[in-house]
Amino acid sequence: MESCVYKWIDTKKFLSPLNESKSNNYSLLPVDKSSFANNKGFTLVEVLVALTLLLIGVMAVVSMFVVSMSANQKAARYSVANNLGQAALEDILAKGIDDPLFVNNSTDVSYDLDPNSAATSITVTGAGTYTATYSITIGTSSNSICAGNVMVAVTIHGPGFSPMTLSGFKRII
Repeated sequence: MESCVYKWIDTKKFLSPLNESKSNNYSLLPVDKSSFANNKGFTLVEVLVALTLLLIGVMAVVSMFVVSMSANQKAARYSVANNLGQAALEDILAKGIDDPLFVNNSTDVSYDLDPNSAATSITVTGAGTYTATYSITIGTSSNSICAGNVMVAVTIHGPGFSPMTLSGFKRII
């Protein structure tokens, strides 16, 4: 006696138009076991290849997160440096035209970023320690700055990037 496997199949597609009113459209029909003979599942090699491909994909995503976090930290440091430099530049430019700063040219003068402490540097949590210097160039006929104007250049030094310089001009006449 030959063994058979039974399988539920949808008989609705095999019904004639006269028999469509049947409520049960499924029936058990015998299926030959030999049709399942080639269905053995996944081999160990197939599973290992699939896991390797999955691992490569996960590693790519993780490396993108690492690069993204590094870029975000660098952008934060640039943003802090830019804000500190802008504040220093505005502070110097806000001084009156009779201020002694604007009498002579000066180069690489240390600027006090933290007037509340003895140190001229400032430490920003999560972004590092920054220092600033400024240079003042008074306009004359011998340089590219118009007479009666002063150029103020503030340079910020911080962690992980080359110095950033911000410039502004002030009329002193």
